[in-house]
Amino acid sequence: MQFVALIVIIICLIAIAYRDLKTGLLSLAGILVAAILFYYFSPADTPGNKSRHLLSEVELIETGIHLGYADGFVLDLRIRNNNRELTLQNFTVQSSLSDCNADRSQCLIIGEEKNVVKLRVPPGQARDAQVNLRTRQLNPMQGAAVWKHDIVGVK
Repeated sequence: MQFVALIVIIICLIAIAYRDLKTGLLSLAGILVAAILFYYFSPADTPGNKSRHLLSEVELIETGIHLGYADGFVLDLRIRNNNRELTLQNFTVQSSLSDCNADRSQCLIIGEEKNVVKLRVPPGQARDAQVNLRTRQLNPMQGAAVWKHDIVGVK
């Protein structure tokens, strides 16, 4: 949005420069210098970097899984916010189901999905939530069922 506004201002200044060259060019140079300084001194926390930084502040404490509705599963989880300043919400949880051999040296992922958990967790606190997983109960597995859950996104 700022880029569009800058383009409109530059076009207006070019129109002014057409009538009064000195004033238009000085204004254009001033705005370009201000834009360069603003870009140079702006913080490097882009939305992607902020989300990755917040991932280190979140902890998935407990997980449990049980059968749910229509042969699906229900994931019980507890999310802790270790950030001291921000209330975090909208966590993206990735769950995967693997079929592993007896010693769990070889595992094959047979089900995987991501779900957004809409939950407000104040600083230094934890909250419980449940997630309905659409991964259905599959045919008898050849080995052991191993679930893995990770938080992959935070807002």
